[in-house]
Amino acid sequence: METKAMPRLTEDMGNGLFATKDINVGEDVLKTNRPFVAVLDTPRLEDTCSGCFGKKQLFYGVETLKACTRCQVVKYCDRACQSKDWKFSHSLECSIYQELRPKILPNLARAVLRIVLRRVNRKYDDSEFDTFQMLETHAKEIRDTNQDQWNRILLTAKAVKEYSRSDIEEESIASFLAKLDLNTFNLVTPLYDRVGLYLHPYAAFINHSCEYNSVVGFDGDELFVKAIRPIKADEQIFISYVDTTNPYSIRRKQLSERYYFDCNCSKCQQGRDAREDRFLPTSLNTTSLDETEEKVRNLMTSANNDEDPFRSITKLKSAIRTLRETSAWPITRQPYVSLRDELIVSMLAAQQFESAFVQAVIRYIRVDPIIYRHEGHPIRQMHTWSLIKLAIHLYQGTGTGHADALFQRFQQNMGLVVWALLSQLVKDQETACIARSFRETIYSTYKEVDGEFKANGLEPAEMAVEIKSELETLGALAYEALKME
Repeated sequence: METKAMPRLTEDMGNGLFATKDINVGEDVLKTNRPFVAVLDTPRLEDTCSGCFGKKQLFYGVETLKACTRCQVVKYCDRACQSKDWKFSHSLECSIYQELRPKILPNLARAVLRIVLRRVNRKYDDSEFDTFQMLETHAKEIRDTNQDQWNRILLTAKAVKEYSRSDIEEESIASFLAKLDLNTFNLVTPLYDRVGLYLHPYAAFINHSCEYNSVVGFDGDELFVKAIRPIKADEQIFISYVDTTNPYSIRRKQLSERYYFDCNCSKCQQGRDAREDRFLPTSLNTTSLDETEEKVRNLMTSANNDEDPFRSITKLKSAIRTLRETSAWPITRQPYVSLRDELIVSMLAAQQFESAFVQAVIRYIRVDPIIYRHEGHPIRQMHTWSLIKLAIHLYQGTGTGHADALFQRFQQNMGLVVWALLSQLVKDQETACIARSFRETIYSTYKEVDGEFKANGLEPAEMAVEIKSELETLGALAYEALKME
């Protein structure tokens, strides 16, 4: 493990991590490629490698996974991934999975089973396990406020005790589960697609702030924490446990129900005066706006539950119109932001690539610079990459599907658009808070695109006027598209 931070007791937040030296934007605060425990979510066992957690599938062209021949539960890209997972933990659990087949344990049960089996077989050193034992559980709060959740913990502990045949007491296993429930990270791909859960006790010491100074990411089984702004020596490291693009009341509710505390960061101290809560000047009262939001969120839920992407698009567009009709809802205030993200996903599923491109341009130009102020923010980088991939697809002219009238009106040189966006991403990489494999893919794609231009006798770096014109056209496209919503 590499770290530029050390744990220390805080006055009001329990243990926290504090910088041991000045840390620049984009630098690692902490990095480790050895999780305490990591498992895939049950639905992702079928389509994601349990060895590299999808990294090779995403960036290195692996298309077919092979199931473990014994248990048939976990799958792998190749022998290297299988051997890595076998040595880490699967050799201890495989026979149990065989006995349980076709039943597959939920992710938390599989995670705590791994912890128990690794503990019994001395796969953890004492200091590593002691650090895990220092983590909070909030068991009392769970028992007092959510008896159903506590009963599930107890039933899972009993089952794991039985399956593992270990001499660890059920009470201890229940405490492991409570620690997992509170302290795990969402395991995501380098492009922020959730695939499972991940725990590293040292990283779990990092406290929450809605005005976070660091972000967490993954590159396969490697966890990294990078500085999103300059951090001074002895300054506490903060990440966000929730989506901080949400308004104050939603953040507060999520933190209270999930983590049992109230945030008192500078953003939360502003309450409903922070940017995330502001409306445009309006004559509508709070009740009317609340009713509008409820209607919109119901439409979003319906769209998410609809397997037909065309029906989802209709519902999401209706929700957007509902917000626009208030004349009070900024496009950077939730749930507007999430609506656009989901609309892009549905349009891609429906092969409406031109329309998806238009929405991605709006997000790139008018939304992300406001809600993710740092250009190297991983979500902003990922959204830019998605726009580039769409532009490449449209440039190649293969399977463009549904035609979009507005896209057709703003004819663009997609090759130059791709080069300009890639060039900007490359410039951002020194301070970008993204995975190494993602960064390598950006560089290799840039070299390929740049090489194609040069092979045709063009030097895009010398086409500043043309590139400026294309970027201005993107801005005009976003402006017109917003007028039509």
